[in-house]
Amino acid sequence: MVICSSLVIKSSIILFNSVQAFFFFFAVPVPEDNLKAWIDDDGFKNSNKSDKTKSYLFDELALAKKEFIDFLDSNDKMSKVTSNMGGARLVNQYIQAYMIRIKKIRLMIQFKVYFNTSKNAYGTEYLIAKSCWISNNNGKVTKKFSKVLGQPDLVKVKGKIPVQILDQVDKELESTMWNEYLMEYMPQLNET
Repeated sequence: MVICSSLVIKSSIILFNSVQAFFFFFAVPVPEDNLKAWIDDDGFKNSNKSDKTKSYLFDELALAKKEFIDFLDSNDKMSKVTSNMGGARLVNQYIQAYMIRIKKIRLMIQFKVYFNTSKNAYGTEYLIAKSCWISNNNGKVTKKFSKVLGQPDLVKVKGKIPVQILDQVDKELESTMWNEYLMEYMPQLNET
């Protein structure tokens, strides 16, 4: 894991200048003011980095960063996209797609659960846990995933949600997010 991380950091230093030159040449704005810093800075708390249950997500993040850097470092890929498929604007769309993918993985590693209540058609109130996702259209955070926990008076103990329920909700929402990610980025896994 350490070798891959240092590879990502070293490669990202090289790619920053080449990406800026590419976008300057084609007169298209660079997708991020400082792409290198964005790739290198995940913004995680130290507790997330030491969480062994999320190692598969850190592996996926390292892979996504490597694929992104490989795309940016490859003159052949850039030339092919610009000459055969529609120019620098399409390259910008590819870059945005890679960035959205990385944002989704980062979100799965460090996501927040929001709780609210909702009433059904019969007026019964339910406690609902929600988490967010990143839109493929614009890269913005949207609320997407939810889990009904039950009636608040049956779920809460002394006005609070028990820790074991919070842990279970975290695991289920993370699993739901991971399955959504797999459907979006590895659909061949769902064909079987």
